[in-house]
Amino acid sequence: MTVSNAAYLKGFYDTTRALGAKVISSDFTFEIEGFEGNYLLCKQAPWPELSPAGEIEVPTPLGATMWQPQQLKVAQQGQISMFETIAGSIDQMLVNLITRGGTYASGGATFNAKIYEGTPTKFLRAKRIVDAFIQMDVPDRDWENRSQPLTFSGTLFYHYFGEIIAGNSGDYR
Repeated sequence: MTVSNAAYLKGFYDTTRALGAKVISSDFTFEIEGFEGNYLLCKQAPWPELSPAGEIEVPTPLGATMWQPQQLKVAQQGQISMFETIAGSIDQMLVNLITRGGTYASGGATFNAKIYEGTPTKFLRAKRIVDAFIQMDVPDRDWENRSQPLTFSGTLFYHYFGEIIAGNSGDYR
């Protein structure tokens, strides 16, 4: 039997609406400090969140167990994709990140960045990540693919400590 009583469903609708509008996944921009002009080329990036790194199983009497959270996971990672331009903007940015060094004596191409909910000029909130670097996958060029821009994809490794920057707009649309 389906639950299709209109009054019952309206109650869920009203309660859901009261929670507010949902965030749309595409409403973000990713800006690397020192390369602010490339923020429109980021297609995909992780949205940092703080949570425990995992669980600790704690033994209790009679062979039972209980759970306890591990430390917060501040060293995080996620997929990133960037569109390349005819001028080679992303390729050159990656080279510049390597040659300018970073946090580590060996270079390491680390950088700091902000991930905006909105754009850098009009946003609801932003999250700051530090000591990030990108491990790029080798991009594929394909003679038969005439329908997509060249995209560089890889893994963004970063540190997030819960820093949230208050937005400058109540509506970034």
